[in-house]
Amino acid sequence: MRHDLEHLDPPFPGLGEEVEFRLETRAREGLFLYQRDGEVHAKPMSPFPGGLRVRVRVGESPFRYLFRLPEGFFGSHGLEKTLPRYDRFFHLLAGPPLPPSWALGAVFYQIFPDRFRQGRPGLAPKDGAWTLGGRPIRRKAWHEPPGPEGALEFYGGDLFGVVEALPYLKALGVEVLYLTPIFQSPSSHRYDTEDYLRVDPHLGGEEALRALYEALEAGGMRLVLDGVFNHVGATHPWFRRALEEPESPERGMFTFYPDGSYASFWGVKSMPKLDYASPLTQERFVYAPKAPIRHWMRLCHGWRLDVAHSIGEGGTDRENPRWLRALALAAKEAREDALVFGELSYDTIPTLRAHTLDGAMHYAGFAHPVMAWLSGRDHEGRPVDLDAEGLWGVLFDHYAALPLGLRQSMYTLLSSHDIPRALWRLKGDKDRLRLAYALLFAFPGSPAIYYGDEVGLSQPNPYGEWRGDPYCRAPFPWDESLWDKGLLAFIQRLVALKKGLLPLRQGSLLPLKAPKGVLAFRRRHGKEEVWAFFAPEGARLRLPRGEDLLTGEVLEGEVERSFLLFRPAPVS
Repeated sequence: MRHDLEHLDPPFPGLGEEVEFRLETRAREGLFLYQRDGEVHAKPMSPFPGGLRVRVRVGESPFRYLFRLPEGFFGSHGLEKTLPRYDRFFHLLAGPPLPPSWALGAVFYQIFPDRFRQGRPGLAPKDGAWTLGGRPIRRKAWHEPPGPEGALEFYGGDLFGVVEALPYLKALGVEVLYLTPIFQSPSSHRYDTEDYLRVDPHLGGEEALRALYEALEAGGMRLVLDGVFNHVGATHPWFRRALEEPESPERGMFTFYPDGSYASFWGVKSMPKLDYASPLTQERFVYAPKAPIRHWMRLCHGWRLDVAHSIGEGGTDRENPRWLRALALAAKEAREDALVFGELSYDTIPTLRAHTLDGAMHYAGFAHPVMAWLSGRDHEGRPVDLDAEGLWGVLFDHYAALPLGLRQSMYTLLSSHDIPRALWRLKGDKDRLRLAYALLFAFPGSPAIYYGDEVGLSQPNPYGEWRGDPYCRAPFPWDESLWDKGLLAFIQRLVALKKGLLPLRQGSLLPLKAPKGVLAFRRRHGKEEVWAFFAPEGARLRLPRGEDLLTGEVLEGEVERSFLLFRPAPVS
């Protein structure tokens, strides 16, 4: 049995619209069960070649449903003998916000602007130009490794440099760029914003952003910016006014405690947290034409919301779904096909089922378990004993629980600016890195390459000092003699496969039998399938006739592989 996004018509309905639901099954009779107004209703299904179908008006979002068949109840997690919990129903979202079609399975490339490429050296800040946390900033040479001072270290990358690199990114096959923050800030990471309406002059200002946006538009690529709307920088004029003038209107934009302290991101006082219970915060960040999420839609195609799981009221995440939904709708009012996904570092399911965002960074449901399986340690360096069977259980559980329309728009990753780079976690084992990236591109969602991973960029800190930030933010090595060009060609091939094969782009995720210790699954769209196998220590596989998609080789019978993307030949 199979039911996924391709079995819905339309797949992204408006609220109140009638939808045809199809189930691939051998059963010739069944009931469609759905929740409405707190009750579970039933409607008979009609047979059609290949399964059953029914048309139902979607009156709620999320719309919960499953299929009652002679052999049991078929929901998101498979067949069950008794009526399952609501969280094991299928979930469909209706009405805005919904992900734009261009984002489904799109290939992303994440850039940390200060560390990617320098286009105009004169824009770079000079050594000691200002202080941050009482210490002068440092200007570093491009070849120097990042050190522990992190936010104080500037390399001088800018947006003009990104424009210069577009031919390289186009050749790689990238479709969407995601930039970490670009607005005026005193640190190199720029998550401590002091002016949301000014592109940092050290990155080239609005002139450079416009040049990048227009070049991307001309090349058929898109741009996603980082929206830091959970907190501002302590140097932001609004916070300075709130701190220095207790009677000012801005005071209510932040959460102050009786002892004079205030709520901040992760307790870091340089990043005071916004209070969305404040009408002034709501106006300035959601509703006003100059709200940054609206204002910059003229020069971008979407947003990644920083620490989206924390945005809320009163120094907490209270009313978090309400404000995530409001931010997403604000972006889509400014640009109908905008993409808005969030940094949901933990369980994404409750937030995404609450009809809030177009997707999320897939840490809990992909990056963390995959890298724990391959490295034997979690993202914080603790030992983990996870086998292939356990990994499949985690991956499929998260996938099945997602609303159907978001399964292909999840920002799916291995490395980022916040966690250790994949190659470093794998102790430099590039064969295992290839396996990890093959798994990334075979899995549902929008795969994201963290800048430099594709040429073998790692971290300078020893393995015993387990840290991502700041060491995962090294400058991109533009000296091609430092590149692993075989790795680059390999990832370029993965990108081409993702873009060219519908099963990989938008297909269902299904289990696949394989020897013990092998992670195996099928991606299927219509009658087309791709089989994926992953075994870090190698495995012997028995295959029908078909094609090794990475090499173009025809295979049949027994083969030995550590990983394989395989397209079985059509059965005549």
